[in-house]
Amino acid sequence: MEIPKGIPFFQGLSESEVGTIKQVMREKSFAKGDLLFHEGNLCERVFFVHSGRVKLYRTASSGREQILEMLGPGDTCACNPGSFTWFCSASAEAMTDCKVLFLSRDDYVRMVQNNHKLARTLNRLFADRLRCFTSLIEEVSLKDVKKRLAKFLLDMRSAQAAPGSKKDVKDVLSVNFTREELAQRIGTSRETVARYLYQLKRAKLIDILPKSIAILDEKGLRDLLS
Repeated sequence: MEIPKGIPFFQGLSESEVGTIKQVMREKSFAKGDLLFHEGNLCERVFFVHSGRVKLYRTASSGREQILEMLGPGDTCACNPGSFTWFCSASAEAMTDCKVLFLSRDDYVRMVQNNHKLARTLNRLFADRLRCFTSLIEEVSLKDVKKRLAKFLLDMRSAQAAPGSKKDVKDVLSVNFTREELAQRIGTSRETVARYLYQLKRAKLIDILPKSIAILDEKGLRDLLS
């Protein structure tokens, strides 16, 4: 089995190190809507997305979902291997048909503890995830849903315009998720998201295009946050 070159977690490893990982890694396919793991269950495997999209989310007592991360090819759910009582802090669901590579918890812990390159990569992953969650907390703490939506769109624009981005038009955001998923990202309902999107459109701050959103007035969106 080949380990895709697009998985950052394994970049920088020698051929022999990659060969060792190949011996213990397994592959599995999931259909759209399948659960990869459930919040609160014992964490027995660490997965790496080969193809497709997977969402990590938590469910409130009210039943509403809050998306924590959207994972694409090369991304991983990898977390802290140091705890003996290691339970899943979130659930994972396939948003599209996807193919996933797995390492058992024991193999994963052994590799991270014995390979300083993987340990450094894991530290970088933690730092990126912390920034992601900090931004999420900031968004959810904004009581005004319109502000949360505006911030989400501006953050998408910033990520798309970042160095190394392959996007050619920085003010046209590719939206590869549904309004339900967008609602789950900012902690509200699909109907509320739809209402505020059209409010922003009527205010000529954005335009809603097929599978994309155009930012027409970035300053106007930023003014909503003040």
